[in-house]
Amino acid sequence: MVENKMKLWFGVGAYLLVSANGLPALAADDSAPATAGGAHQDHGLKAEGGEGGEGGEAGYTNEDPDQVFAVNLLLTKGHLRIAHEMAGLGNWDYAGAHAQHPAAETYDNLKPELEKRGADPFEAELDALVEQIIEKKPAAQIGQAYDAVITKIDAAHGKIEAGKRTSPSFTMTSAMALLKQASAEYAIGVKDGKIVNLQEYQDASGFIQVADQIIAVLDKTLPGMAEITAELAKLKAVWSPSARMGSMVTPEADILGGISRIELKAGKIR
Repeated sequence: MVENKMKLWFGVGAYLLVSANGLPALAADDSAPATAGGAHQDHGLKAEGGEGGEGGEAGYTNEDPDQVFAVNLLLTKGHLRIAHEMAGLGNWDYAGAHAQHPAAETYDNLKPELEKRGADPFEAELDALVEQIIEKKPAAQIGQAYDAVITKIDAAHGKIEAGKRTSPSFTMTSAMALLKQASAEYAIGVKDGKIVNLQEYQDASGFIQVADQIIAVLDKTLPGMAEITAELAKLKAVWSPSARMGSMVTPEADILGGISRIELKAGKIR
């Protein structure tokens, strides 16, 4: 594990990493400054990137640039999905941290690809969403800002050739990248069934939700789909949006085991 970092944010385009040695991290305190990225750790764990490569959240790799582009977009959606959920619960500190996270670990990888593919950038929309959450705006306003970002992300994803983008193998590879990242986040957030880093626990939920969303559109008659769907349902059912630091939750081994079982079945989908 690398040393914890605290991200001090000045909009999506600029942030400052400050060493947090000796400073209280979010994992040790159930609160976070609304304008900080929280203490989401640049943990350096690597989640396998599916066929052709491996990479962590900050650097997913694959021999296929379309796959890398898709996964980085979907990781961004995972962060924003949990940010929106936390805002809806009035958990503003964590909502702000999740909303700001894409600029640190995914948007820099996306920016040149967006330009190359003729997709619209969405820095302004990300900034707007962060601002709405930081200022604790009404749910309707936050919802509009969230939808604006997601619309841009979906449009960018649509720049991938349709036949490839909607193929079962491409979709499942993307989903598995999300699920493996979720397993890495959960393993940091939960130790011996106890939440020790709430933001990582929440991140894992966001990634699993997005993975489930894209898997849901696949043909239900594909090999292993029934088992994959059943395992995803179990994973989603164990999450507690109201969980706090120190809460006892599903042991990490159970989550990692469920994701491993999905991976075994996913290997049959071509």
